[in-house]
Amino acid sequence: MEIKMKFETVPVQVALRPPRVVILFDGGEHWNYWARTAFHCATRVWGGRGFVVIPHHDGIVRPDLLAMVRAYDPDYVLTLERTVADMEQISPGSCIKLATETSEAEREQRLSESGAFPIEDPSDRAARDQVTEFCSPYRRREEGGAWDEAATHISATEVWHTLTAIEKSTNQPEWPQVYISAPEHWGGALGVALAARCGAGKRPLAGTDPNLPRDQEHVLWNWLLSNDRNPGDQLKLVNHELAYWTHPQAGHPSGGDHQYPTAFVRTLSGLTHIYNAAERRKTVDLVLGDTADDFALAHISERLYGRSVWLPYSRWSEMQEDPSYDHLHTLVSGLARKRRALAISSFSQPDEELQALAVSLQNPPFVALVSEQQQALVTRHQQAVRVEPAAALPESAWFLAVEEQYDIEHPVGVHRTAQGAIEMVAGQRYPDIAHPHLVGCDELQWQVEVFFIPNGLPGGRGIDGHDLLASGQSRHHTWMRSGRDGISFESGKWDLVLSGSSRASSLARPRLRQPSLAAWADLVAAESAMTMEYSPAGSRFLALARLWGSPEAVAEAIASPMRKVFKAFSPTGKASKDAYPNREGVVLGSPGLTDGTREGYLCFDGMLKYRGIEDVGLLRGEVDSLLELGVLKRGLILKCAHCGRPAFIAIDALAQLNKCLRCDGSSQLVSPSWGKTTEPPWFYDLHPIVRDFLNENGDVPVLLAHHLRGNSRTYTDAPEMELFSEGKRKAEADLIALSNRKVLIAEAKSSNTLGADRGQRNDAARKKALLADVLHADEIVLGTTHDTWQTASIQAIQTAVAERKWSWAVARIRTVTGLGTEHIEDTYVR
Repeated sequence: MEIKMKFETVPVQVALRPPRVVILFDGGEHWNYWARTAFHCATRVWGGRGFVVIPHHDGIVRPDLLAMVRAYDPDYVLTLERTVADMEQISPGSCIKLATETSEAEREQRLSESGAFPIEDPSDRAARDQVTEFCSPYRRREEGGAWDEAATHISATEVWHTLTAIEKSTNQPEWPQVYISAPEHWGGALGVALAARCGAGKRPLAGTDPNLPRDQEHVLWNWLLSNDRNPGDQLKLVNHELAYWTHPQAGHPSGGDHQYPTAFVRTLSGLTHIYNAAERRKTVDLVLGDTADDFALAHISERLYGRSVWLPYSRWSEMQEDPSYDHLHTLVSGLARKRRALAISSFSQPDEELQALAVSLQNPPFVALVSEQQQALVTRHQQAVRVEPAAALPESAWFLAVEEQYDIEHPVGVHRTAQGAIEMVAGQRYPDIAHPHLVGCDELQWQVEVFFIPNGLPGGRGIDGHDLLASGQSRHHTWMRSGRDGISFESGKWDLVLSGSSRASSLARPRLRQPSLAAWADLVAAESAMTMEYSPAGSRFLALARLWGSPEAVAEAIASPMRKVFKAFSPTGKASKDAYPNREGVVLGSPGLTDGTREGYLCFDGMLKYRGIEDVGLLRGEVDSLLELGVLKRGLILKCAHCGRPAFIAIDALAQLNKCLRCDGSSQLVSPSWGKTTEPPWFYDLHPIVRDFLNENGDVPVLLAHHLRGNSRTYTDAPEMELFSEGKRKAEADLIALSNRKVLIAEAKSSNTLGADRGQRNDAARKKALLADVLHADEIVLGTTHDTWQTASIQAIQTAVAERKWSWAVARIRTVTGLGTEHIEDTYVR
């Protein structure tokens, strides 16, 4: 249990944004219809331009898409509601049985009466359970262990109360206006691609690819394939059926070169796209294939990174014979000029098809004879196209946020514990919506995202977000979750709101806490009915952190050249002449112990030698700092006048009459007690906790932590923790770290093996994989002071990772060798 220690003020950053929503649909035979219906639902909701539409197959979402969904980080995971009307669209007569084929009027009557009736499919719920477990949407665990959830489905007939209909998301009058929308009866690849790009203003009907004039089809596909990064897309009215009126209107809109906004623009009232990444992604995904999964991969990549291309295989076949489809070559040229790349992938097509597409795009048709100077551009164009899988990179994601209200920073009062947890001491008055188009929209529901600076909380990972509430805060105050970029909660209060209350009184004001990484690990383990606790070595490290002032200060000291001095306090020989042949120090029996333990005490010249320098002033300053911290103690080595046993007497205990710890006799501080020198020489003692820590190779995990911290933009860690289940230890980690928003569990050893034999190695490897899975770790790090890791140990961890059925993403394996030297190697194991 973390105890409140001190009050301080820390900065927090707040962002106001619309909801992020994943809509799950049936990816089977009629996936095209279900996907277009899902986009119709998104077109009706504020922020819907940022929603993601994902297929499942008999309740299963493929792992590659799951990883992308987790990077997207949804607030809500919703299934697309199936209705009687939907089933009648894709399979007439499946729900409404007519007496005769001429009873169409009766059919329409019955559809009007029961068309909105929902039809539950167990596969939808199974898919939703799978995605929810893999992400961290709004939900809370109630008494008894069951999850209560904020929202479960989305409907084409009504807008769920946690979302905001576009009509309620603006205070501006809406005049009759034309938008570009996917026509309701356009199916096939073109229909669903337009629905993803433009939105679907009208509820879709069953349909196939439209039979368009060739020039119109070329314009539309070239526009889709170029996919310029612009959330407010515009398009000429290529075909009058693309026109969607916000109000019934006679006549037709003008054609020509006039550009019309897409239907999705209506969902962006007061919103803008924001990059919250240290570095933007330099790759654009092109996904080849006709399946629902191929389409969804390109779609979610566009929603995540701002740009992607879906190329149906049938369209690619036609493009090979028709050079008028030139926008892909233009796209590649633009990427090459910006030193970016096009990554080609597919779920359905073999590698040879992907390679053929890559070769085609690497050789643009408009390049014939070029000068030597231009050849560099051609080479860059060729290098800009490659075949590689789409990557899930949450650190490179962009998101929708309220304009001018996405990076509000202000100070808050918190209590900080010794372990690093922080907890707000009072409820904050979070910003209200201030955008001029959104002010006064009383039914608007938005999300508030908060993170402490620095942010030491791993994003997502499935913990109950309500565990991030400060002590004494009602779990029903509002819906909360641990998100990708911070702690997210719904803007409205869900506990007591009195009738007639002011708007400010209806807004949520939760007091938040950011647990230490160790406490966070325990929360995550609790989701698997396990616990995480500090090991005895971990408790010793916390004592060192208190001694030095912080874990960072411990790591700086241990990783400095003073480490050799600290290690020299643990002698290898039992006698002084063996341990310190040049009189660098003396070896004495450990005070108060009778087990024969021997400890070293160094003189200043001895420390100068082990420090490896001749600069007395430099070492003097370092030693003085350590004396002030209590890491070192200065004193005299005096021989007892009664039993003859020499002992170290610290300066604080030194007196004219000194008591022997062995025989309890008292001896005068006179020349016989210190030996032959005129005046007694000073010696130095190392704090016993530091001695014990180093004797158990505790410095190796600290060296690894120092290396990781030095190569991270953001970093925090928790040392030496153990995983328990029903009181039995199941696994341990020398280090748990949060590095650049990735969770690492590490083994750090002074040897280069996980065990003396095969059984020990395999057992250790399986425990590491178990711990990584329970903590949803991104990487398993193996650190050693040796130059290399034993091959058998690497193979053991690879086997353990490959054989485990991961509940989260598969952890990568990483090795760090040469710790404590100037030649550290840090590599990933393929």
